[in-house]
Amino acid sequence: MTRLRLASGSGEATALPWPVRWSSWLFCAVVALAPLPLGSIGAVAPAIWSILLGIALLGVLPMRLRGSQLAILAVTALLTALAMLVLREQSALRPWSGVAPNALWAQAGKLLPAELPPAVSIARSQPFYSIGVGIVCLLSFAIGVVLGANRGLARGLLRAVAAAGLVYAICGIVTFAIDPTRIYLLHEKQAHLAWLTSPFVNRNTAGIYYGCCALIWLLFGCELIERHWPSRRASLSRLLARLDMPARRRLAGHAFGWLTCLLAMFLTGSRGGAGISLLAAVAAAAIFFRNRVPRRYGMIVALGVGSLVALALLQLLGGGVGARFSTMGLSDEGRFSTYRATLRMIWDHPWLGDGFGTFEWVYPAYRTDDISLRGTWNRAHNSWLELASDGGMLMAGATMIALLAAFGVLAHGVRTRHRDVIVPLAALCASGAGALHSMIDFSLQITGYAVVIAALLGAGLSQSFRSGRGGSGGGSDRDAHVTVGRQVNVDLARRSGGAAGEAI
Repeated sequence: MTRLRLASGSGEATALPWPVRWSSWLFCAVVALAPLPLGSIGAVAPAIWSILLGIALLGVLPMRLRGSQLAILAVTALLTALAMLVLREQSALRPWSGVAPNALWAQAGKLLPAELPPAVSIARSQPFYSIGVGIVCLLSFAIGVVLGANRGLARGLLRAVAAAGLVYAICGIVTFAIDPTRIYLLHEKQAHLAWLTSPFVNRNTAGIYYGCCALIWLLFGCELIERHWPSRRASLSRLLARLDMPARRRLAGHAFGWLTCLLAMFLTGSRGGAGISLLAAVAAAAIFFRNRVPRRYGMIVALGVGSLVALALLQLLGGGVGARFSTMGLSDEGRFSTYRATLRMIWDHPWLGDGFGTFEWVYPAYRTDDISLRGTWNRAHNSWLELASDGGMLMAGATMIALLAAFGVLAHGVRTRHRDVIVPLAALCASGAGALHSMIDFSLQITGYAVVIAALLGAGLSQSFRSGRGGSGGGSDRDAHVTVGRQVNVDLARRSGGAAGEAI
């Protein structure tokens, strides 16, 4: 058995079996390293991550699950069963649902001498080979749910994601300054030569990834400020007086991580990634300090001030992003035409779709003349429309309902928790930003980014419920790390022999 010291710095510890400890390290390593090999695109990297995450999942079996975790995993199992059913129907010669096969098989059979058994999918084996991203995300989410109930492990996951983003940002900025046409000086770019994309191939995915990492660094800084918030009349001078030298060094480190990730995000030139990330950061900071502002108009003022700060950062650091907004507006040429074409694809095959991963084969038949002939549209640039066209309305609808329910659980956790609120808050804002960004791009279809969001979402859901004493949560809510919005004098509480959270 191993002793894991809690993030609150108290003497209380929770005993974890060594397989759980090693599995948590392996899990954090996979989440941190997944973006490195060009976003883990292709088939090899997802297969490696699936094996490692499978080993980590076996290692967390000694963890005791609470009822809330079992409920989350049960819903996940139902959604997985639905996906497997759709996958079977798309590839089977005789679907159980009785859905007619794709008409292109009959047309191809008339032109070719060979007999072609019809199927629902336009490419029979493609749905099977395209589920790599889904498997990795499923494993990452499940492990995040199991390990996330322990507050120390959940916070460790946040630190791993933030630290990995900072390292990638520093390396990306340095190598971009040396040779902007290569990714980390090793891989030659095929596009986006004037913009930072490292470690991803696509700048939009890099932009939203760095934005989510900056969000976590910002919440760490907000948490530190909240911990030293003056118990009496609040002012900047009183706050600075309460920050001792170690706290100031930590705050400076959080600010450095936040600004570095922001700079990397702006260097990507991604309008959607930068804009959505800034909105998520403003919302996260306003929600975190919601009880520190006046009740009536405080939240509106906080959002307004945060928006002004975001615009100032956009002007100071994001000149390239601002220039793209000025010259190109909010939408690229052909995006809305592609959305309309995708809607026609959904209309033609509403229940089972055309097959997972078959968009680039189906889309040319629906491509209209108002789209430029330059380039190949192998993505719909809207992951939710593409999911509906590839997997059918039933699969897409169930996924959206489950995601909305998860957002509701996270919002409940942010509203009710008195400690470690940054875990569900980071999960809510980061996954919300990823879901919103995927309405205009395909970031959640990139394994290196999707595995990070899945892990944060799983840990955030587990931390959205109260953890009882002696459970895997590492203590009750009384040993709070940070009590949001309450006037607690931490130093006085410690001198009186009690933990800071006991003043709740």
